[in-house]
Amino acid sequence: MRELRLRHNLSQEDMILFGFSGKHWQQLEAGRPITVTTLLRACEALGVTMAEVVKDLDKGVYEKPGAATISVIKKISAKRQLNS
Repeated sequence: MRELRLRHNLSQEDMILFGFSGKHWQQLEAGRPITVTTLLRACEALGVTMAEVVKDLDKGVYEKPGAATISVIKKISAKRQLNS
């Protein structure tokens, strides 16, 4: 958010004009949890879509399990087959 704000040559104080308190905007830029409504308001103020802001935030979250995880799955599967 800070990068987007700076790209528009806006100060944190300028965000008051969009209905944000200075403290609230500082918390937003610090990465504190926000509501979807707040995110939408910030996007509107900065002229961007929510998709642009959240793009790649989940990078790496959905990657294939690592080798250790696969071995655990195999062990559980083998154990289930023995118990069947």
